[in-house]
Amino acid sequence: KRTLKIGDLMGTVIVPFHKLETEEDFEWLTELATEILDFFAENALEHERTGEMIERIGLTNFLEGVGLDIDPNMISRPRMNPYFRSDDWDSEVAKWEELKTSAS
Repeated sequence: KRTLKIGDLMGTVIVPFHKLETEEDFEWLTELATEILDFFAENALEHERTGEMIERIGLTNFLEGVGLDIDPNMISRPRMNPYFRSDDWDSEVAKWEELKTSAS
């Protein structure tokens, strides 16, 4: 058996900025929570926490398993470097807006 791991892991935002205004929004959240619990039940090792399972299998595999698309707003930790290049900012925004409109 594994030793008991005492401590915490930083959380990862997997559903950023999703408003819960309608009954359908709450149903979607309930379905997502059920999907996450089912995935955890099938893939976690004995005495393993959810965060440990995600570290072991990888965030990408977890997101695919629960049926979520990767979103640039998902964060696992704050940025280490406060500087970023903005010379291609407009083209990246256009790509993101196009992706959002094609998904709608």
